[in-house]
Amino acid sequence: MKAILQAPAELLYLGGIGTYVKAPHETDAQVGDKANDAIRVDAGELRVAVVGEGANLGLTQAGRIAFARNGGRINTDAIDNSAGVDSSDHEVNIKILTGAAIASGALKADKRNALLASMTEEVGLKVLVHNYDQTLAISLQEAEGAAALDSQQRFMQWLGGKGKLDRKVEGLPDDLKLAEMKAAGLALTRPELAVLTAYSKIELFDDVVASTAPDDPFFHRTLVRYFPEPLAKFEADMERHRLKREIISTVMSNEIVNMCGPTFPERLRLSAQCDTSAMVIAFEAARQVFRLDEAWDQVSALDLKIPADAQIALYREISTVLRRQTFWLARRATRAGASVDGLIAAYRPAADALRAAGGSVLSRFEQAGLQARIAAFANHGAPPAMARDFAMLRPMVATADIGDLAREAGWPEPAMATLYHQVGAAFDFDRLRAAAGAVPSADHFDRLAVRRMIEDLMNEQLALTRAVARSTDASVGASELSAEKAVDRWIGPRQATVEGVRASVDEIEAAGSGWTFAYLTSANACFSVIASSAG
Repeated sequence: MKAILQAPAELLYLGGIGTYVKAPHETDAQVGDKANDAIRVDAGELRVAVVGEGANLGLTQAGRIAFARNGGRINTDAIDNSAGVDSSDHEVNIKILTGAAIASGALKADKRNALLASMTEEVGLKVLVHNYDQTLAISLQEAEGAAALDSQQRFMQWLGGKGKLDRKVEGLPDDLKLAEMKAAGLALTRPELAVLTAYSKIELFDDVVASTAPDDPFFHRTLVRYFPEPLAKFEADMERHRLKREIISTVMSNEIVNMCGPTFPERLRLSAQCDTSAMVIAFEAARQVFRLDEAWDQVSALDLKIPADAQIALYREISTVLRRQTFWLARRATRAGASVDGLIAAYRPAADALRAAGGSVLSRFEQAGLQARIAAFANHGAPPAMARDFAMLRPMVATADIGDLAREAGWPEPAMATLYHQVGAAFDFDRLRAAAGAVPSADHFDRLAVRRMIEDLMNEQLALTRAVARSTDASVGASELSAEKAVDRWIGPRQATVEGVRASVDEIEAAGSGWTFAYLTSANACFSVIASSAG
């Protein structure tokens, strides 16, 4: 048995009872599995590439971390054998539903068992998809590397402050160890990320189920999709399911953490100053408005066709856009009566119109960035059409603002977008936002300051675009040249002030020392004066 554990192979799969691998610093007594003391090995003695834990506690958590630090691929037992729990959850929820259907007369009792048996394969597929998504979520976090340590540390501190997490018990690094890891550029391992993922989902589930989010009518279809297709005819009984809100909350907490990461929910609520309900509604609306589920599925369809690292890069692009758009929509979801369907109706037509217009509505500075992203995604192996669509996702960050402006003015969205981006070019907003995004951020407070700076710049661009639009009509949005002329006409009486601001920006760039937060603050203050007088 010991020779098997130490054998060179691709995979070591553990399916039985016992803890067979520990960390070098652990004693057999600390492991607490005396029956296997004689054959247990240290993580460094494993000569496999991957460990899969079909059983519980095949390795100690410290053993998993040590194996991962040595380059091994490993999650945790809770991740690898979660299909059993997931299957049980489906079974319970399905039996509650069929019981209610029998009680309501929608299902004959003697048809129940055959119906249950007919859904075996579909339930299995649903469970496997959940496993795929959860393992992918850990891979996306792993790809962030040491850059994510600060937000992960704050998340652990937040949970610890609430009495929800004991880092020592869970084998997670304390603040002193994290400081050493930051200095050395070391990231958390997959087993550690798996623990954070679990805690985030548990905490978010409690928050969602206690919120009003599960009551949003849109999530009825989330409930229906949870069950196998043969049960769709029992929709009325689904609505009366006694665990309806819990099912919706489970699905949404899983998807939010899987797609955006374990630290995202609390960071979003703080930055957008919204509650859990607004965050969940905004997250779902962002996926639908920008058709990000379709984009995600396109990347998944590339399994075994392009390198895994290239797929991860494409997934991360979608995740980045989803986080950003959730922020902007969360601000709007705080309004009374906001709903997923309401946000979709308000902004998906604008998103579709701008996607169809492509780079033609962008400033020249942004068009250059668009071409660079198209080339990068093509190099990752994305087909040409996919590369173009993915490259347009970031420039669509202002879709909600453009949609609001177009609705106010009665303009077509592409025309308003052309004017919006030419305002950005005339006042250097596009360059300044790019510079702000590139400013090194050492910690949470640096990132918060930069985020607020970018938000200020976007609000100023919004105010100036509204002012210019009021001075003209939709025809100016027909081309870059006509939009540029409209902006110049508006600037005319304010030429001296605007030239002063441009001179300040040029002076900073001419200094050659690069943009710093102090320089950006100075430039932003100048633009703020113009924007505040624009209305």
